[in-house]
Amino acid sequence: MNIYYQGTDITNYVTVRACTVRDTAGERCDSLDIEFENAAGWDKWAPAEDDMISVYHNGYDSGIMYVNTVIPKEGKYRIFATSLPCKARNKGYASFRNNTLEDIIRKCAVACGMDYALYGVNGAVVIPYIERITEGCAAFLARLLALEGAVLKCVNGKFTAIDILYAQDRDAMQELQATSDQADIEYSRNGLALRKVTISSPYAEASAYDAAVDESHNQLVISSCLPVLNSAQAGRWARGKLLWVNRKCESMIIRNTFNLGFTAMERIDVSSPLSVNGLWIIEEVEHDLINLKTTATMRRCIDTII
Repeated sequence: MNIYYQGTDITNYVTVRACTVRDTAGERCDSLDIEFENAAGWDKWAPAEDDMISVYHNGYDSGIMYVNTVIPKEGKYRIFATSLPCKARNKGYASFRNNTLEDIIRKCAVACGMDYALYGVNGAVVIPYIERITEGCAAFLARLLALEGAVLKCVNGKFTAIDILYAQDRDAMQELQATSDQADIEYSRNGLALRKVTISSPYAEASAYDAAVDESHNQLVISSCLPVLNSAQAGRWARGKLLWVNRKCESMIIRNTFNLGFTAMERIDVSSPLSVNGLWIIEEVEHDLINLKTTATMRRCIDTII
């Protein structure tokens, strides 16, 4: 394992007792939880908020993380870092009128001293009006992108918007076989999928449907709490909201030996006689780099939203 702190390789100066990296997309950012022994020796690095730290191990790269919390305890240092600098979490207000989606992401990135990237997201789409109210830039972008059918990842100091359908359409990173006696696979269903979502405001209204869901299932109507000013926007947000809700209805957790190929927003194809058979997208991965274990949480791919 190699550890870099503020660009310096400190591997030979520390003894790592625990190291867990969480790679996620959507509502949370990536994080690094690492524990060093010999706190006295570590003091000379004078750890401070937003210092950069990264870990490399067996071909795996955690990416740049920013120090959030440092806890000295009984001769050890526990450092918790995230892929977001603290400025990206600072709550504030901003309004955006007739900006493209890319412009909004770029402005938030500039405000946080970050860069940005789009994958499969139509950055040219115009958002008539939206506000960031008492939330950080990252939370605001995650909320907006969810309505657009996308997720936010933060990688190496960059706001990264990834369209969910784009991620689903990419080639599978791995193909897995699942049998009935595998204790390392946990499948769960969380509620019923929605048949229909309607976005309604005084200015526009549109609905989206999941063609794979029976017509007798629940419907959701979202009223004027969303600043929808035209039918095209209402239709996009209805489809995005329905996709976001229905993909949360099924989850699969896989616990395995260390697998660096498991990365958030990568597709995994599962072949099985069980209900887990089909195409999945990784939503969150936890890599324990000391015990060499990987736990991945996945969501079912959905391509039936119209």
